[in-house]
Amino acid sequence: ILSLHRMKPDKGFHLARQSHGLRIFSFLRLQTILSLGFPSLLSQVSTGVVMILFNSIMLTLAGNTGVAAYGIIANIALVILSLHTGIAQGVQPLFSREYGRNNTAAQIRFLRYSLLLMALLSLGLIWTGLSFNAPIIRLFGSERDGELERIAGPGLAVYLTSIPFMGYNIILATYFSSVEQPLPAHLISLLRGLILILPGTVLLAALWGLTGAWLAFPAAELAAFLAAWALYQRKKSS
Repeated sequence: ILSLHRMKPDKGFHLARQSHGLRIFSFLRLQTILSLGFPSLLSQVSTGVVMILFNSIMLTLAGNTGVAAYGIIANIALVILSLHTGIAQGVQPLFSREYGRNNTAAQIRFLRYSLLLMALLSLGLIWTGLSFNAPIIRLFGSERDGELERIAGPGLAVYLTSIPFMGYNIILATYFSSVEQPLPAHLISLLRGLILILPGTVLLAALWGLTGAWLAFPAAELAAFLAAWALYQRKKSS
């Protein structure tokens, strides 16, 4: 569907020969482009890694029913992740445009707008998830399985607390990438996607069983949020 854009005569963006010299390919430029896009790639790949680990832990703690309960939370989480990613991808061109114009005030303004939208969306999702906890779980076919609802219900309630921190981390990682600061973006993505969630899940599950496993999500997002906030404050003061 997106490739149809290339058929438009006024598409504006297309491949072209460079008019200066014989250097038609720049590995340095390619490295820069790849480094700026890496946090988004890492965020997507890490989701699969976390799913594999969590399925293994849930199978040990609660058997097949636990895996089914996590499947419900994971599907809900993917929808929420998509909503936050949509906000981040929507504002990313605005960040890049104002960075190219060297307009710091506009960058900060768009960042505030996107974070405000994310916060309002998060509050709405949390309210919906808590108010309709059982009906949402039953949408996945668990109306006749009380054990599945007993496991997934508290898990959903705990997971919902991670939503605003997740949104903040995703948007701020996108912001750093858009203003050509890949290292903070890498760090935020690595912290929330791999470094914190993987050992945190194993540790908390060993300490508090199912409750600990569910807590791994908000704990990782909260810790990454604190790191992201510190990185942003450092950038503002530099």
